[in-house]
Amino acid sequence: MQKLIIVRPGVVFGKNEGGNFTRLYRSIKSGWFFYPGRKDTRKAAIYVKDLVRLMVEMAEKEPPGVHVYNTVYTPNHSIEKICETIAKVTGIKEPRLTIPASILKSVAFTIHGVGKILGKSFDGIHPDRVNKLMVSTNINGQKLLDHGYKLNYTLELAMKDWYNDCGKYKLE
Repeated sequence: MQKLIIVRPGVVFGKNEGGNFTRLYRSIKSGWFFYPGRKDTRKAAIYVKDLVRLMVEMAEKEPPGVHVYNTVYTPNHSIEKICETIAKVTGIKEPRLTIPASILKSVAFTIHGVGKILGKSFDGIHPDRVNKLMVSTNINGQKLLDHGYKLNYTLELAMKDWYNDCGKYKLE
């Protein structure tokens, strides 16, 4: 019998990811980050080194059949905890400001509407995108743990390792 392992990671971060965590770091470092609506939004994530190691381990360990795993920190972290950890590890100023959801939605709606009238697109400024920032991606990774798979890195250790991989200069 064949083996199929479906790995469903949250946001993957680490050196050269160039995505959500890199943009978050740059935004915090520049002083332009603010919490969109609330600080307790949960974000499912995993460090790339843990993800790759888990995939290799699963390929070796899992018996034939179909297996599906959510590969994320369990429990996953709030955006506040992620920002605090980035700031602590890299030595940058921790964000403090929270902008109410109603204000963000109104601004995004207005900018998006003006853009439509002018025939211009303001990348990243869309009411749906603003809503997405405030929605938790609270993916459950308990099955991973229940089947004996462990993450080698906590959020803080992962950030430190990533920062070290970048020469303790920045997160890229």
